[in-house]
Amino acid sequence: MRIPEGWYVAKLGLRVGYADTDRAQVVHHSTYLRYPEAARVEYLRSRGFDFRAMELEQGLSLAVVEANVRYRAGARFDDLLELRTWIGEANRAKLRFDSLVMRGEELMTSAHITVCCVKIPEARLVSMPQALIDYATRPA
Repeated sequence: MRIPEGWYVAKLGLRVGYADTDRAQVVHHSTYLRYPEAARVEYLRSRGFDFRAMELEQGLSLAVVEANVRYRAGARFDDLLELRTWIGEANRAKLRFDSLVMRGEELMTSAHITVCCVKIPEARLVSMPQALIDYATRPA
């Protein structure tokens, strides 16, 4: 997976905690899903979008409908990782957040997280708000 030229990329640093690893101190495969989850919220925040306000004021949230993770190398306890996240696809039906988990210049994991928009009280699918699409996809 390559970062598209000209796209805004949010970067988030994190250190692997002991609780994130297995007995061999390698990051457990299920932990890798938490990393792009954190990165997608930070991506929106870095673009000026208040995700929490959307939930509280509009009663809307983003629900994961697909998660694809490709493991390339195992991160270990105390590694310093960098998540690079951008929008891979955006339309009224969904947003797809693409992420790379890096240790220095080494690619550890790549992920695609696809979300749809739901009206919280009814748990009903709704169109993605245009304002969210605009925030997520405006040029860097």
